Formats: sequence, C-alpha cells, structure tokens
Amino acid sequence: MFLGKKAEPYYSLKRNSGKGYNMKRVKQNLPSLPIIAYFSVLVGIPLLLVAVLSFLSRDSLGNIIFEFSLDNYKKMLDPVYLRVFLNSFSLAIFTGLITLLIGYPVAYFTASLERKMRSFVILLIMLPFWISSLLRTYGWTILLGNDGLINNILLFFNVIDKPLNMMYKFGTVLTGTAYMLIPFMIISIYNSVDKLDRSLLEASYDLGGGKWKTFFNITLPLTMPGIARGFTLVFIPALGLYFISDLLGGGNTMFIGNLINNMATRGRNRPLASAFAIGMILLVILVLYIYGRVAKNNKESLYQ
Repeated sequence: MFLGKKAEPYYSLKRNSGKGYNMKRVKQNLPSLPIIAYFSVLVGIPLLLVAVLSFLSRDSLGNIIFEFSLDNYKKMLDPVYLRVFLNSFSLAIFTGLITLLIGYPVAYFTASLERKMRSFVILLIMLPFWISSLLRTYGWTILLGNDGLINNILLFFNVIDKPLNMMYKFGTVLTGTAYMLIPFMIISIYNSVDKLDRSLLEASYDLGGGKWKTFFNITLPLTMPGIARGFTLVFIPALGLYFISDLLGGGNTMFIGNLINNMATRGRNRPLASAFAIGMILLVILVLYIYGRVAKNNKESLYQ
C-alpha cells in the first residue's frame, strides 16, 4: 500500500508531462496545417481525380463513360506509345547529361570565387528565372530560325549560301530544354562543392596526388550527392515541358507531355490522357527512388 501511494504522484506527473509534450508538438506543427491543407486541396484531390479518371472510358463524342476499365493502361503498351515514352526518357536523360557537363565546371568555378563575386555569379545564374520561360523559348526561335540571327550573320559573312535548317529537330528541343533547366544543375552541384572540406584536397596534393587524381578520387565522390540531386531536378521537369517541344520541335517528335496535352484537348480522350499522366508520375517516382538509394548514406537531401 505504501508503495502504491508513493507511485501515484509519479505516474500522474508522467501523464501530465506526456500531455504537455503532445501539446508542444501540436503547437510546433500548427503552422504547417495551411501547407498541408493547400497541398491536399490543390494537389491531392486533383491527383485522385486523375487516377480515377484513368480507369474510365469515353464514347465517340468524347463524353466520359463511368465504367471501370483497364483499356487505357493496356493501350499504353502499344509500340507507338512506348516510342513516345522512349522519346521523353531520352530527352530527359540527354538533358541531364548536357547540363551536368556544362554545369559542373561552372559550379566548381563559382565555388572558388570570393564571396562577393560568388554572390554576383549566382545572381546571374538565377537571372533567367525572372523572365517567363515561354519568352525565353521564343528567344531561341529568334536565334535559330531561317530568318534568325545566326543564319543572318552566317549569310552576311558568306559562310553559307542558304539558311541552315536548325529548327524543328530533336537537337533543337534538347538545346532549349537544357538551357531552361541548367540553373537547377549548377546550384545543386555548387551547394556540394561549397561544402567540400578543402583540407582533404590539400592532403591529397601533399601526398603526391595531381589535380586530375585528386578530382576523380576525392572531389567527384564527395560531390556525387549534388550531381544526383541536380540530375533529379533536371530529369523530372524535362519529362513534361511540352511547350518547348511545341515551339522548337514543331510536333515532329512526339513527347509524353505533348501527347497528354493533345489527348486532353484536341483528342477529347481525357481517360487515356489521365492514364499517361499516371504513367509519367510512376516514372518520376522511380527516379526519386533511385535518387534516394544513391543519397541514402549521405545527409544531403533533394531540397538542401
């Protein structure tokens, strides 16, 4: 009895402290409720509707028929549509590789600058985001068109006899997409290079390691999380920037974004468009899973 009476205040205090801890956690998470509500209403509900719509069908006039069907997902296995997925995947892969080859030296050089100059260079890298992406894409048509700046300069200096056909090709779409997304790659790699422990590089030089040996054995492995993060941030939007392929590709090469847009608007086949959208989302989830595996043993995350 004596032990029971002495134990009551302890357990009572423990319950009260547990309630206080829970209230503290609720207060800490309270500011996140508007964000959760925002994503639930504007992202979660539309995504759920798209998923439901992908299992429906349509009649000859494009009206939705509320009957469960897997036909839309079966149509995705058609060789024609698989080719579209391959085109989009190739575009995203090549965009990631090109932005990596260009962005890594830029990020490495930027990280080696003085603080004030570094801030200025980062501002220049982010400056294109202040301008509409659609206007920037139109800028490429001014440069690469038959009556564009490049052809006019080459004709003026008699380098060519007639305008070069540089528009409406896969390479043109690739150029525009890489230009649009390269800041993501540069900033991601810059964050990793800026966090490098310079003493490791000095130790490598002291032990006789040259510049290239130090780069491949120390710098490159330590900046691999930034490369993976940048590749992910470039790969995902490259799958769906359909307006670039519309303006620079002229519809000669079909990508998944263009296909979804055409099916949902001109083709009046929203169920099939929804199925392709779900397929693209699953592809993005696969890329994020691969990134998670690459960065599993590293403290850096996709958003750092």
